[in-house]
Amino acid sequence: MSVGVADISNVDRVGFDQVLHGGARVGRARLLSGGYHTRPRRMLWACDNDAVEQPHTGRSPAPDVDLYVVRDAVVGGHGAHLTLDGDMVFASVVYPDYVKYWYEHRITPELWGVTAPVGPEIDTAFVISHFNFVWGHWLTEMYPKLLLMEGLSHLGVRAPILVPSTAPAYVPAIISATLPRHPIITYDPTQESVRVKRALLPHMLNRHYIFHEFLGAALDQRARGAPLHQAPGRLFISRRHLANDASFRRLTNQDEIEGIATELGLEMISPERLSWDDQIARFSNASVVMGEFGSGLHNTLLSPAETKVMALNWVVDVQSRIANFRRQDIGYLLATDGVPRIHNLEGVTHDFVIDPAAFRDKAQLVLDLADKAPLRRYEDIPVLRPEGRREAV
Repeated sequence: MSVGVADISNVDRVGFDQVLHGGARVGRARLLSGGYHTRPRRMLWACDNDAVEQPHTGRSPAPDVDLYVVRDAVVGGHGAHLTLDGDMVFASVVYPDYVKYWYEHRITPELWGVTAPVGPEIDTAFVISHFNFVWGHWLTEMYPKLLLMEGLSHLGVRAPILVPSTAPAYVPAIISATLPRHPIITYDPTQESVRVKRALLPHMLNRHYIFHEFLGAALDQRARGAPLHQAPGRLFISRRHLANDASFRRLTNQDEIEGIATELGLEMISPERLSWDDQIARFSNASVVMGEFGSGLHNTLLSPAETKVMALNWVVDVQSRIANFRRQDIGYLLATDGVPRIHNLEGVTHDFVIDPAAFRDKAQLVLDLADKAPLRRYEDIPVLRPEGRREAV
């Protein structure tokens, strides 16, 4: 059975007050102008792979930041997805593009389908999530919405946040820590869907992982309040505790690589075992972050400019996008055969080996460069100035 998709990406923009209080079924208002160009950072060393090097070859403009509003929507499924008259709702800056692709090709509809009967009705709620609660996707596609909502709260826009009860425990925990004045409403997606009279859909603060400067400044603001270690951290991200996460790649000489990292003085950490406050504290004070490409390495979104990053393997361009945006220096070390191990929908696991001598040499280079890095600085957060706003809402 085909699935209809209501793509509201290009709905007409209206004023801020009108989008919140008008009668249109769907609308959006601009909160921040885009156009800010993220300058590419040179890689720490060349990588003979066009896909790996492409994000480091040209400037990328940041998107405008909008707030979308959908009226009389039904929200359900394991990701709190919206339907409008039975069609799945999509907007290209509210969700990453792969969400629409999965809708249209009916990939794992059990994760996002809104099939349970409609139960309670809510007047107004923020809806921030989608089905992919893998940490790296939460961090880059959902968490930024909370920081935008914090800015909106200063304009008087506060509402409950609708979250499926099946979401990982870190989701409500981080929401509560970031937005303590926003109640969380949960629903059981196996038993019910929720009718929302006015659903507020905040922007991801990125488009294709080209991030808006508002996000960087908001992250910097959080870093200011984080307790700092006596010296900048030198971290190695271990994935050994993610037994169920290596669905498509496996570093077969992990023990050997981690042993070398320990010899070189890097601290072995597993971010998923740290509290959110501890993750912010460690990564916002990191001078070096190394590890296998994956969600834990994406925590460098929290790290300041001039942090040195080394990724073992390459999957997609997001780590380079983070490095460009946060003004970090990155290098990739691919498998001994030079082939990246990327995601596949077939669930096949591809083993790979990292040359231990090459790792030692590159890791030492990164550590030496970190010793010479300039002081880091944090940016002031911009003030939201939405178009068409006359007074507090």
